[in-house]
Amino acid sequence: MLDSTADGHTCARFLCEVWQTDPDRPPLAGDVVKAMADAGSYVVGAFDEADGDDRLLGACVGLWSPPGRPGMHSHIAGVHVAARGREVGYALKLDQRAHALEHGVDRITWTFDPLVARNAHFNLHKLGGTTNTYLPDYYGPLSDGLNSADESDRLMLHWDLRAERVMAACDKDTGPAPAPTPAGPTPRALLDIDGDRPVTRRAGDATVLVAVPPDIDLLRARRPSVARDWRLALRDTLGTVLADGGRLVDFDRTACGYVLTRGEGR
Repeated sequence: MLDSTADGHTCARFLCEVWQTDPDRPPLAGDVVKAMADAGSYVVGAFDEADGDDRLLGACVGLWSPPGRPGMHSHIAGVHVAARGREVGYALKLDQRAHALEHGVDRITWTFDPLVARNAHFNLHKLGGTTNTYLPDYYGPLSDGLNSADESDRLMLHWDLRAERVMAACDKDTGPAPAPTPAGPTPRALLDIDGDRPVTRRAGDATVLVAVPPDIDLLRARRPSVARDWRLALRDTLGTVLADGGRLVDFDRTACGYVLTRGEGR
């Protein structure tokens, strides 16, 4: 747990690095981190202890729901770019799940940017989370280097900790459970990618694919106008399918897109 004053400021500096903000404008200030820990929130870090190095590699902060509504909302979680591929984020989520269950809570929610393919795959496929709620510009303008000038559209993820798929995903021996994706070839794309641009296509199928760019961070840095086009196209396509009663089934890493079954009103 990150529960000391020093831990709080270490966490704040770490979040500045991950979200690429000025040191004096962290996503979560050190004193707030300390206050949240004092209040009993979930405030945890993952450290690199190799060769005596206590460098922070990841951090996660979650808030308890009000009395009578057992749950936790994971407000912020990040892994340093240098630690990607080391299962740090997975370890943090396993710990957060265990902590919640120990306190009688069996659901955790959090938001994520639907344009970030690696997060979509991690949340939906590797952890077994579900989401059917698209939230346009949920946080308003965010002054960090990752979101840049983009609008803060988000998907609200529900992690049902006792669901069969989630339990299988959190079993280190078996790994993620197979997603309930319909058998057969990759579904026809409702939103496709041509070069690096979004292209809307016609698809009358009940199961469709909504593509996203493989690296939106790179696209935002090099071609911000194209990144903006992706935001609007994804909002219109994915947001509309979900609003019409569609169900998000999985994220297909190979096709780099969301697999959805559409409602009867399509």
